[in-house]
Amino acid sequence: MKRFKSACILLAISATLGLSAAGIESVTLNNLMAGITRAREPVVSGRYVVFTAAGNARFAGIAFDFERYGKTHSFQRLIRRDADGETLENLLFFIAEIPPETSEIRYRMVIDGLWTTDPLNAETGYDYANGMSVSRLRVPSYEVFKTAQKPSGCVRFTWEGESGKRVTLAGTFNGWDPFMYELEEIAPGRYELDLPLPPGTWYYAYFEGTDQLQDPNNDDRVYTKDGRVASVVAVSR
Repeated sequence: MKRFKSACILLAISATLGLSAAGIESVTLNNLMAGITRAREPVVSGRYVVFTAAGNARFAGIAFDFERYGKTHSFQRLIRRDADGETLENLLFFIAEIPPETSEIRYRMVIDGLWTTDPLNAETGYDYANGMSVSRLRVPSYEVFKTAQKPSGCVRFTWEGESGKRVTLAGTFNGWDPFMYELEEIAPGRYELDLPLPPGTWYYAYFEGTDQLQDPNNDDRVYTKDGRVASVVAVSR
């Protein structure tokens, strides 16, 4: 009689996870990978999406509309074997983080050198700006309280601190005038201001009177020529 073989004792991944695991905490990553059992339609789990492709492909990659299809992310190979080393599962996967304020992800895949829509996702559409068919995936939208460019093109500047303060904004876009722009307190201790800025890289800081305040939710900082510590925000077209 054939011996019973316990499944999933060995989990093997070819090479490192690379971009697929970038910025994902190890516990979250392990939980996401544990749910990968077969090549199937994209699976949304919290703020992440797990994309898969059949294991008979030599290479699979993916490009997203929110990156303007400017990057191709490589899938990684996942192999699960039983206690005797026999292969139970062999597939390719990529884990992507859902961008804030996104309700639909559009993407294309490249499989063994050929660009295509996702063969495992029946939802497709047409990108008229780029003249190509794309795959579509509805995802739950969420907001992150941080300074960033919004879909409208404006930059939403945010500051989080003590309630009841008068917080103003200054930067390279207004000659560092600390009295021109005042943030609105939208919730206790949360302040924000939407400001239209042309494309480029801008330095900024917040002020309470003449006291400079750093953006607590932006770790991208530089020293200006006059020795000022400034936060950085990049604006694209």
